[in-house]
Amino acid sequence: MNLFSRALNKIFKTGNQKELDRVKPLVGKINDLEPNFKSLKNEDFKAKTQLLKKNLKDGRKLTSLIPESFALVREAASRVLGERHYDAQLIGGIFLHEGKISEMKTGEGKTLVSTLPAYLNALTGKGVHIVTVNDYLAKRDSSEMGEIYKFLGLTSGYINNEQDDYERKENYNFDITYATNSELGFDYLRDNM
Repeated sequence: MNLFSRALNKIFKTGNQKELDRVKPLVGKINDLEPNFKSLKNEDFKAKTQLLKKNLKDGRKLTSLIPESFALVREAASRVLGERHYDAQLIGGIFLHEGKISEMKTGEGKTLVSTLPAYLNALTGKGVHIVTVNDYLAKRDSSEMGEIYKFLGLTSGYINNEQDDYERKENYNFDITYATNSELGFDYLRDNM
């Protein structure tokens, strides 16, 4: 890239670069909180979840909880799974929470990324559905990532084609539910017939 092109790129940033620049300060806030959450005892994590839920009930905006909730999930994942969210994964989680698309290659941690906005949105008590491509992934992700949610004081489950109506209803009542788009679609149709 020549000097002229670099100068133009600095002046006229791409849409993606503008988005990345916009969320960088938020990632910085999450990173700044990391030492505080590292010092927590394991039993403090569930209490933190309850405090965040109370903050929402007291009128705090969900988006304002991103730094605390993401830092909490990051530390929980580190303790429970031995996996720490990278900054790129934090950015992906922010974009997912905002309803945007975040593209990641195989092995870059999409499943781990989803725990960030899933936890944040589950704080509302309305339930979160994570759509996977097959029943195997729904069950696996619910089990593996469920360890993080359990550590934080939330429940998770999954929907697959082998479950009866009672099991499905029970799993839909969890804080976070993993399912395929076809299972969600057919359950929606069944419920509305």
